[in-house]
Amino acid sequence: MPKTKSASGAKVPKAPKAKSATAKSAKPVTKHTKLHYCDLSDCQGICCSDGAFLRPEEVRRVHKLVEKYPEHFAHLPVDYIIDEEWAHGVGKKTNVRKFRYRNKPEHFKHTKCVFAESDGKCSFQTLAIKQGVHKWKYKPMGCWLFPLESDEKGLVSPPRTRKDDPNNLGPEYPGFATYTPCGKHSEKGKVWWIALKEEVAAYKKACP
Repeated sequence: MPKTKSASGAKVPKAPKAKSATAKSAKPVTKHTKLHYCDLSDCQGICCSDGAFLRPEEVRRVHKLVEKYPEHFAHLPVDYIIDEEWAHGVGKKTNVRKFRYRNKPEHFKHTKCVFAESDGKCSFQTLAIKQGVHKWKYKPMGCWLFPLESDEKGLVSPPRTRKDDPNNLGPEYPGFATYTPCGKHSEKGKVWWIALKEEVAAYKKACP
């Protein structure tokens, strides 16, 4: 077939072939978890209801802090750190005390970390603020990072659905983060790396 020319003699490029709608399937759209900012007056610090598992270096730091600032931690029981079983065996964690929540998931207990003060604030954090240092200086990483988690590869984004909740152990305990006000997905919330930008920045600084 001869090549088509315009009236001026210039070659006219061939029209591109229309791509078949089925030639290449569209990539699935990633749906990111969206969260609301923490509101302690609303949630009453329910993320602290089970206490917190501690890394070995955190256990040592906690003992030193309690010994050094006995007046600040006067509300603690003698056994403020206990041994408890979890998914990876037995670990050290902060103890809990009885606390009546206004509203809680059915599978959550009416308990709160012993390091929480009467108004729900963390005594690790109030000590840091009183001293004029970063508010999370003494706080266990698992606490200030919540509802984010981390593993050997880095940050783990918060689950979008209860099915994806890493603490979904079945009907008797169907999840943790996705049942807390600051950890459950909301279409009206901010995408998680915006809602938790302070936590993300602190993690990158602590674990470069």
